[in-house]
Amino acid sequence: MRTLPEGISAVAPHKPGTMDLSPASRDPMRLPAPFSLISIVIMAALLLDLLPWDGVALITHPDFVLLALLYWAVHEPHTVGQGWGFALGLIMDVADSALLGQHAMVYVVAIFLAQLLRVRMLQLSVAEQALHIIAILAVSQGIGVLLNLAMGRDFPGFSILISLALGALLWPIINAFATIPRLRRRSSRVIS
Repeated sequence: MRTLPEGISAVAPHKPGTMDLSPASRDPMRLPAPFSLISIVIMAALLLDLLPWDGVALITHPDFVLLALLYWAVHEPHTVGQGWGFALGLIMDVADSALLGQHAMVYVVAIFLAQLLRVRMLQLSVAEQALHIIAILAVSQGIGVLLNLAMGRDFPGFSILISLALGALLWPIINAFATIPRLRRRSSRVIS
């Protein structure tokens, strides 16, 4: 292996007026999350959504399954995608006694938007990612409200905006939990 002479750097300094062609992500490569971690997070989110919410909490609690799906769609796009959203959406439709396909459509659209914004979101800080999540949650919440209004149900009120804010506040917590290194550890395999 050749070594460079002393005082010479392998990376050229960035000069004003020139284009930086370095990779978009300067983070070290990580192994993909184990399937068991993805399953545990999504099952925990499903259990949280299936709790017997009542009163104001019923309207204002965030969609935990959607948040978990969005996280994994952004961070593990080869594992979790629109198929997961459709399947879990049908499960949530049956659990909530909603129009069959309502949650499925909302989840698929939200995951599509997350996949569309994925590269941009991964370059941002977690707080800036939360702003993107608010926008995605707002679109998905809007689709759900429009479907309910089309079926003749009453407008749930503007208290649903609280669930958007709570979803954005939960994004850093989900991010911190799911990126704990010891949870992502697999085996002694090395990426080469």
